[in-house]
Amino acid sequence: MTRAAQNIRLSLLAGAVAVCALGFVSSGSAAAAAAPTFNQEVAPILFKHCSNCHRPGEIGSAVSLISYDAARPWAASIKEQVVRHEMPPWPADPAKSMKFRNDPRLSQKEIDTLVAWVDAGAPKGAGADVPPPSFPQGWLHPQGLAPDLVIPLREVHLPAKGEIPYVRYLGKIPFSQDKWVVALQVRPGNRALIHHMAITEIALANGVAPGDLDHLAQIARQLGLPSSGSIATQPAVNDPVNPAEYDMLAVYTPGTTVEMYPDDSAKLLKGGKNMYLNFNIHYQTTGQPETDQSMLGFWFRPDPPKHQLYRVPAAGEAIIAGGKELLTDSPGEKAEGTRVAIPPIPPFAENYEVIGITAYTEPVTIYQLQPHAHLRGKDFRYIVVFPDGREESVLSVPKYDFHWQLAYELDEPLKLPAGSKLVVIAHYDNSLHNQHLQHHHGASDTAQNFGADKEVYFREANQSWDEMFTPFMQYSIDGQDLTQPSRNGTAKAGEQEKQRAPNAAEIAEVVGCLGQTPDKAWVLTKASEATASSAQATSGAEVKAAAAKPLGDRQYQLLGITVFNPAGDNGQKVAVKGVLIEDAKASRINVTSLQIAAPTCF
Repeated sequence: MTRAAQNIRLSLLAGAVAVCALGFVSSGSAAAAAAPTFNQEVAPILFKHCSNCHRPGEIGSAVSLISYDAARPWAASIKEQVVRHEMPPWPADPAKSMKFRNDPRLSQKEIDTLVAWVDAGAPKGAGADVPPPSFPQGWLHPQGLAPDLVIPLREVHLPAKGEIPYVRYLGKIPFSQDKWVVALQVRPGNRALIHHMAITEIALANGVAPGDLDHLAQIARQLGLPSSGSIATQPAVNDPVNPAEYDMLAVYTPGTTVEMYPDDSAKLLKGGKNMYLNFNIHYQTTGQPETDQSMLGFWFRPDPPKHQLYRVPAAGEAIIAGGKELLTDSPGEKAEGTRVAIPPIPPFAENYEVIGITAYTEPVTIYQLQPHAHLRGKDFRYIVVFPDGREESVLSVPKYDFHWQLAYELDEPLKLPAGSKLVVIAHYDNSLHNQHLQHHHGASDTAQNFGADKEVYFREANQSWDEMFTPFMQYSIDGQDLTQPSRNGTAKAGEQEKQRAPNAAEIAEVVGCLGQTPDKAWVLTKASEATASSAQATSGAEVKAAAAKPLGDRQYQLLGITVFNPAGDNGQKVAVKGVLIEDAKASRINVTSLQIAAPTCF
């Protein structure tokens, strides 16, 4: 978070505080005697929910809440913020979200206590000053444990202004054996500079040193090869759903802290001579020269867990942008975490929509969700469509905040049976109404980059004035049980055989006529026999082939297709992809792609 961004956020808390206007009553009055006091009722609430951020050296240091003398001048704003549920920050809408174990919101009793305290004149109470809590310094493991491994980054010096290309730093894994990570913490050296930090583990090709990568990338650009992607590297750990995608070992955004995993799960850190941590860091300038030296801490468990966790950009297999499903072979630079080129947000667009879809052919369990965008990010919503057609909202963030990006940890991990899909809907505001655009520029980058009159691009290695559609998700594959040895008994940690689940589904493609039943359910009639597909999205070449493909005599129920706006395609010949679900009752497709193949259906 930039210093300018901190000031914007803190101004909400400060908001026209006037202590004299509180009408303090004397400590001897009956009203004060009956009212909550700081020493008895208020301090425990503030110390539990607020002081970890609102103290010297932390993100809310401008509004310290670690003592009565520090908190009293902010009493009116404390009341305003807690009544409006704006503090502690929790952007999720509880009415459209599941329960999360890191929800910091105050109970109604706590809110009522703070309000009563302010209304009574914010009395201190009898007795000595309440000592502030002892906060852990640096590493934040809840049990006070020091990390088992610390990877320090090199010191980085930034200029006062200007565009800062993404900084890549490779940190050598200092052991040969695999490790299972049960907790980790990205510890920024200078929070004002770091917009985000993405950390993956990579394996370098034999004979390639870290210093060779930039040279190889330069040669690739000279040859006209894509500048993004990995040269002479490969993921140490892949996403099982999309093997081309890296498992994101760790990610830092403003608001994140130490990350803990459930007892039966862990993330894999591979050991070996060619293994490196790849730190991809997005720095922002602040208007003055700055320095940063961040570090990453790991806590390990001695044996394999039951479930291995993977963190990936969720819902990136198929993309709908601006109301149009995108083809995988459309020209343009691919957006980060997707298979397609997302068209830029037009100038002055107030509600540009991007929808991502990914289906799962095997049972999976979701543990954590973390939406990520930049200054135009407006809202995010994660929705699950189950194999029976039932839809459930998992997370809704109606007011996404670029300056406070949380990882939402499900109180109960969400199990998705094979045949389910995840849909993420996001909106972007590139209009004059977007206050983030008005206040952000000037401190870190040139003002013209943030104008609402500019097109805004989705691509890789984005700057703050570009955009991202990266709805992270952390999940496990239910068919894996790493506590059990493989059939030959020789597999190492993380290399157990990944057998296809007996109840696994498959991604299929069909051609047919789109229609509705009398009860408004969407179906595909005169459909061809389903054939296996290697991708959940569709290419232009596949649409052309579907136009010539003959119809058949099959019928399929189509699940979760409202995001495709099917009403305008009713009665047309369409090419459909999705996860195929067949049972004694019906054949269903949980749809990931729906493209018009021909305007009529004969």
